[in-house]
Amino acid sequence: TNQGTAMTKDKGLVSIWMLGMLNSAPETVVIVPYKAGDESQLGPVVKSDYFGSVPADRLKITPEAILFRADGNYRSKLGTSQKRAKNVLGSIDFAGGVLTLVQFTMPDDPTRHDYMNNMWELPQAMPYVGDVVNSYNDGSPAPGKKGLGPFYEIESLSPAKALKTGETLTHHHRTLHIQADPATLARLAKEVLG
Repeated sequence: TNQGTAMTKDKGLVSIWMLGMLNSAPETVVIVPYKAGDESQLGPVVKSDYFGSVPADRLKITPEAILFRADGNYRSKLGTSQKRAKNVLGSIDFAGGVLTLVQFTMPDDPTRHDYMNNMWELPQAMPYVGDVVNSYNDGSPAPGKKGLGPFYEIESLSPAKALKTGETLTHHHRTLHIQADPATLARLAKEVLG
């Protein structure tokens, strides 16, 4: 709830950013379903240049989902825009037998809303054209430097709002961890994540 003066785009908006910091493992993959369609209309399927380009052995785009290695050994981040995002994503730890599902609230038409651009750069040409979902994989920020983890993150963002005094913004983000045999995890992942 905005307890101060009315917010404006030129002074900055508010967005709720939720993230789960999760234990990475050598055989963990983040799965980000996306809305299919022509890039000329929907833009790129994934934004993956937050910390430089992500090598092909760590990022794969299938016709239904983005697959991102979450082993905590290579600092990288990806995102999906409001034109592509769905309100669910997750990960599978194949060795540990754990499926993580994240569901979150998203407007029916997120393209009609602003989202924060969370690139680490100033100034930003388009500060309100950003991602609805992100995933971060920890790793060394530079040769010879230790990473923070190892860990990975699954993140969701609310639209950015210019809240008037007393106006409220709400965002729900739910994380489920399911431990089961590989066949059950595969069935659930296919059913929920495509």
